[in-house]
Amino acid sequence: MALKLDVPHTQMHRLTRRFLEPAQDVLVVSIGLTLFGLMIRTVGWLMIQIFKRPNLDFRQVIAEVLFMLVMVEVVRLVIIYLREHRVAVDFMVELGIVATLREVVLRGVTDLAWQQLAAITIFLLALGVLLRFGDLRASEAASQSDEKYMPGRSHGNEEVEALYGKERER
Repeated sequence: MALKLDVPHTQMHRLTRRFLEPAQDVLVVSIGLTLFGLMIRTVGWLMIQIFKRPNLDFRQVIAEVLFMLVMVEVVRLVIIYLREHRVAVDFMVELGIVATLREVVLRGVTDLAWQQLAAITIFLLALGVLLRFGDLRASEAASQSDEKYMPGRSHGNEEVEALYGKERER
């Protein structure tokens, strides 16, 4: 006869996780679709600026193109969140680099004070060092190698349920 322990708060965690995670996924998908719509609107504006206007504001076009690059990074972050249910720090660092460079290009290096330029340089160097040497992608590589050598290993919520002594749902 197997001893079955019912821990009330564990049942509550399972219920809330079962209902809140799909609701959160719906919110994240709606954010992704909104961002995608904003990108389509920006591409439409760029087409109008390039083909319909005789006097092209080069700085504004470059600003919108760089905005599109930032939006692509944000949408990629949303997609990774939906796939893995975690925020990818390496993509956040890349997003910070792209967004900072966008602002520098928009303002122009000659328009910035030397203190601002030094701060931006240190910030970009710190993000670059963090991205290169910070082992931000080491956990992803380790989990892939673990899966290759231990194919039956459980991940994520199953491990939490195992800690509480619950059987995995099938």
